[in-house]
Amino acid sequence: MKTSAYRTRSVERVLAVLDVFIDAGPSLTLTQVCGATGLAPSTAYRLMANLVARGYLEPDREGNAYRLGLTVIRLAGVALGQLDVRVKAAPLMDELRNQTRETVHLAALDGRHIIYLEKLEGLHAIGLMSSRVGRTALAHCTALGRVLLAFNPDKAEAILEGPLEAPTARTVVDPRALRALLAQVNEQGYALDLGEHELDVRCVAVPVRNHSGAVIAAMSVSGPAQRIEPMLSEGLVGEVVRVGRDVSGLLGYLRPDTAREVARSTRRSRTV
Repeated sequence: MKTSAYRTRSVERVLAVLDVFIDAGPSLTLTQVCGATGLAPSTAYRLMANLVARGYLEPDREGNAYRLGLTVIRLAGVALGQLDVRVKAAPLMDELRNQTRETVHLAALDGRHIIYLEKLEGLHAIGLMSSRVGRTALAHCTALGRVLLAFNPDKAEAILEGPLEAPTARTVVDPRALRALLAQVNEQGYALDLGEHELDVRCVAVPVRNHSGAVIAAMSVSGPAQRIEPMLSEGLVGEVVRVGRDVSGLLGYLRPDTAREVARSTRRSRTV
């Protein structure tokens, strides 16, 4: 079915306005929205006034800028509640956070970015990470993103064809070096971020698979360098890998060795 025949110009414009707040927000002026969408000020103002009336946008206290409103938050809550991976991962993520005392994330791939599906704050008094549920981050320079790209090579190639941003001096932006890094992640089953997204933050991420074995999300433990780096040599990677496998198991994934054992057990039961 050709969906282009059903697309409405006014709806496309409204969605374009909302998309700007996802990509360039969280707070934007009318002029900034016009610059990002190409809409005339009168058109943009009319659309945004309707979005404000329905709660999708709200003006700031001074009335000079806008941000996403509570209606968007309610919609996001409904969408997150429908994600089976988030619901099933939650108890194990909580255990991992309590054990490591560090921040635990769950994320999915969204184009060139990851989108945070869940964040459990670490148990230490001060946090320094900019991550938030619903917020995005570049995929190529985060451990979560590298896991997702390593096990989704077609999507990785689409990203590697374009220019790569470098949030810190440590970020790998050379396509050849990044391809080699993703191949290593695929082979070892986990990824590290050693200050490539946020300079003082370290992260270990692992894949989360569904029943078919497809990597649909990634889970990580993150924290400041001075705490995480010693933990890397004390078994942190192995623990995160274990929990990632357990979450995948809850989604119906059987590791190859487990699947072979189940098959053998089934054959034995048929001969009894």
